[in-house]
Amino acid sequence: MTTTTRINGHATDQVASSDRGLMYGDGLFETITCVAARPRWLALHLQRLRRGCERLQLPFADFEALGAEIQTMANGPGRCIVKLILTRGPARQRGYRPDGNETPTRILTRHEWPAAVAASDFRVGISGVRLGMNPLLAGLKHLNRLEQVMAQTAMRTAPLEETLMLASAGQVIGGSMSNVFFANDSGLFTPALDDCGVAGVMRQLVCEAAAAAGSAVQVRAVDPGELPRVHEAFVTNVRWGVQSITALEGRALSRRSHAQELRRLIDASAS
Repeated sequence: MTTTTRINGHATDQVASSDRGLMYGDGLFETITCVAARPRWLALHLQRLRRGCERLQLPFADFEALGAEIQTMANGPGRCIVKLILTRGPARQRGYRPDGNETPTRILTRHEWPAAVAASDFRVGISGVRLGMNPLLAGLKHLNRLEQVMAQTAMRTAPLEETLMLASAGQVIGGSMSNVFFANDSGLFTPALDDCGVAGVMRQLVCEAAAAAGSAVQVRAVDPGELPRVHEAFVTNVRWGVQSITALEGRALSRRSHAQELRRLIDASAS
C-alpha cells in the first residue's frame, strides 16, 4: 500500500525518539475518509480533536491550518484515507509529567483506499479481550489502543470481519474499530460510552440522522444477554459507513432496514 507522510508540514517519516506519543501514547488521532479530493465530515473530526485536546490539556490550537494541511493531503483523484496523529510532542524532561511548554507533533499520512469488505457476508463475534473502564478517557480517540490490538490479533484465525468488545464490567461497548447499533422490537439502541470506548464521527451522524427521521437512538448500557433477541445490528466507522452485520455470534440476521435508511440519509447529507 502506498503511503505519503508529512510531519509538522515536512515530507519525512521520522519523529524524535523522545516524542511523548511514542513514549506514553500521549496524543490523539483521527481517521478521515476523502472522496474526490474532499475530506468527508472534516469539521466533525476537528471538533472531536479539539475536545480531546482540551481534555488532555494538549497545547494545540491551530485547527484552521491543520484543516488546510488535511485538505492538501486529500488532493488527488478517487478515494483515500488520511490519518492524523497529534501528540504532545518531544518530552522536555524525564517522566510522565509534561512541563507545559511542549511543542505538539502533527503527523499526517495518506493511504490508498482499503479493499472492500464483503457486505453480504459480514460476520461479527464477541471478543475475549475486555476494555478497561476509565471515564477520564472515555469517548476519546487517544493513542492507547493495545486492547484493540489484542482483540484484532485474536481474530487472525477466526472467520470474522469484526469483533465486539465488552467492558471489564461486562456491558457491550462496541467493535474493535467501530461503534455498534442494535434493533429490537423497541427500536434502535447503541451502547453508552461513559466508562470506555470511542465516540465515533459516524456514530454521531447515525444518531443525528435517526433523530431527524423520527426514530431516535436510545443510548444506554447494553447487556450481552440482550443480543440473542436483536433482529438487526450494524457497525459504523468512517471507512465502512453503516455496515450491516449478517451474522452475530453465528446467528444470522436478515433485517437491514434501519441500516439501509440511515445509510441513505447520511449519504444524502454528506459534506
